[in-house]
Amino acid sequence: MASVKQDLVQYGIKIAQARLVAGAGGNISARDGNIIWMKPSGFAMDDMTPDDLCGMDLDSGKQVQGTNKPTSEVNMHLAIYRVRPEIKAIFHTHSAWASGVISGGVEMQPMFAEFVNDLGRTGTVPYVTPTTQMLADAMSEKARTCDTIFMVNHGVLAVGVTMKQAYYRCLVVEDAAKSYVAATIVGKPSFLNDKQVADLMALDGPKHRVKMMQGG
Repeated sequence: MASVKQDLVQYGIKIAQARLVAGAGGNISARDGNIIWMKPSGFAMDDMTPDDLCGMDLDSGKQVQGTNKPTSEVNMHLAIYRVRPEIKAIFHTHSAWASGVISGGVEMQPMFAEFVNDLGRTGTVPYVTPTTQMLADAMSEKARTCDTIFMVNHGVLAVGVTMKQAYYRCLVVEDAAKSYVAATIVGKPSFLNDKQVADLMALDGPKHRVKMMQGG
């Protein structure tokens, strides 16, 4: 338990240092058996201690640990864990470049290998009012088939079988957005085609896919 909480706090610091959030924005969580540890509402990512985290029972949705109020997106996190029992972490960021590109009326597409190798299955969810059950339902349904989700007018959500994997996915999306903007300034973006994507996914066969799932 202590290790999960400590690791989640450290990744919150990493997210803040990478400027993937501003102020108290974004929310992160990690699975610890049947308990889901979450960022408390109103706390900045780099202003938490393990004791500040909120422990939510996955089945009932009730808070069973901690005295702070959990993130307002608590229902979204719980709903995704329920449909993806293999994942251990969910990181939701409001990173400026990625949020801007996602909300700019264009589709995030792979320009580099990292987009394919690191992000897993990607998808987009149109704007839904934050904190609502409607958003929780939309995100959990998309998460059944996607590992990195682009949220229009909202941000990025990444799941991972480890916290490292969820964190790397958030970083790669932000980097991809910066590269896309740079390409549009100097010329026309060139995206990887279906065959090029398939070739990347086939590298080293099952060993490569296992490595990607572990965040390696």
